[in-house]
Formats: sequence, C-alpha cells, structure tokens
Amino acid sequence: MSWRGRLKLPKEHGAWAMLYVPLAIGMLAAEGERRPVLWLSLAVTFLFLARESVLAWWRARRRGREARSARTLMLLYLGLALTFGAPLLLEYRLFGMIPLAIGALGLLLVNAEQAARLEDRTILGELLAIFGLTMTAPAAHYVIQREWEPMAWGLWGASALYFASSVFYIKLRMQAAHGRPERREQMRRQCAIYHAFLIAALFGLALTHRMGVFLALAFAPALGRALRHILRPAERVNLRRVGLVEIFNALVFLIFATLAFRAL
Repeated sequence: MSWRGRLKLPKEHGAWAMLYVPLAIGMLAAEGERRPVLWLSLAVTFLFLARESVLAWWRARRRGREARSARTLMLLYLGLALTFGAPLLLEYRLFGMIPLAIGALGLLLVNAEQAARLEDRTILGELLAIFGLTMTAPAAHYVIQREWEPMAWGLWGASALYFASSVFYIKLRMQAAHGRPERREQMRRQCAIYHAFLIAALFGLALTHRMGVFLALAFAPALGRALRHILRPAERVNLRRVGLVEIFNALVFLIFATLAFRAL
C-alpha cells in the first residue's frame, strides 16, 4: 500500500479546490485581522483529512469488521483539527464557529452513512459534500469580521452553486463517454435543468442589482463548458485535461467572485 493509502489521504483532487477556493474568497472579501484564518485553515485541513478515515471506519463498523488503523487516523486527524481550532474559541472568542463546526461534523457523518450504503457518489451525496466543503467561505469571512454578516451566506451560496455545476458537468461527461443511451439522456437533462436554474438565479441577482459584471465573469467559464457539452456531448473524455480545465475555471471563479463581493 502506498503512503497515500496508509495515511488515508483524500482521493478526489478536485475536493481540495472545493475546500480552499471558498476559504480564499471568504478571507479576501472580508476586512479585518487575518491571523485567525491561519488557525481556521489548519483546522479545516485536518477535518478534511479525517474524512477518508471516517468513511473507512464507518464502513467497517457497519459490516462488523475491525478498522484499527482507520480509527487511529480518524482520532488523530480529528484531534489535530480540534487542537488547531481551539484558539478560535479560547483566544479570539469566536463562539459563532460552534454551530458551523457542528453542522460540518453532521454532514461528515451523513456522508459516511451514504458511503456505507454506496450512495456517496450519487448527485445528492456529492451535493451534500460540496455543501460541507464550501462552509469554509462563511467561516473565513466570520473569523475576520468577528460577526455573522449577510455577505457570509452569500459567499457560501455562490461557492456551493459554482461547485455544484462541476458535479453535473463531470457526470455528463462520464455518461456521454461510457454510459448507456438512456443514462446519457437523463444526465443531459439533469445538467441542463441545473444550469438553467443557475442562469435564472444569476439573472435574478442582476435584476435586483445584487450582482455585478464580476460575478457574471466568475461563473462564465463554468456555464460555457457545461452548455457546450449539453448541446453536443463529447463521446470521449480525457480526465486529466478535464481536471486541469476545472482547476483553471476555479481560479477564474476565485478572482472574479472576490472582486464581486469586495465591490458590494
């Protein structure tokens, strides 16, 4: 077994972007002392690292098997997350983090149960995971501002909407390349419905003067690549190329979403 497998490190490379891009946007959109973000970053990193060992331990537990190494790593990572998160409460008195942390742990347990039932790769399972990962946006904004503001929830919503787009897009690409005809058409419809909703939501924000050109630019690459493959699904997929494009799009989203929220 490789060192990555022994340490139960996350296998989904895109999940790192879903964790850190919202955190960076939340930090850059806020005004105030940024030192607490260091503790937050370390805490959420180890909480994220704990995910694979939690899933492995939970699956083994549900099947009546021993999983000592997974349990040890789970307790180690969770202990480190708690240790690095403690200064946010003890030094900075940011007790508003407690409900968010409880919510994140709750979503982690839901994800573990879905994994035990082999449902974590469904659209619902992946959307719930994104909902949890993008909590870093409101968390980073809160620890800098020292209070909950409406912008924090806007950052969370925008981040979740953006990365949910990638779920539908990637599943469409995979079904178009490897799925049965009926599954390809079903995924194509679902992807079209989600992105039609996303366009309507962005248009609604524009009408209420809550979205500037920067937020439109933030979503433009993701919308463009999705609409292209909805209209003409490619029958071949190069996962490495798709991954690199997704990373580039996420960086575009980071830059323009930050500019959009700083302009509010």
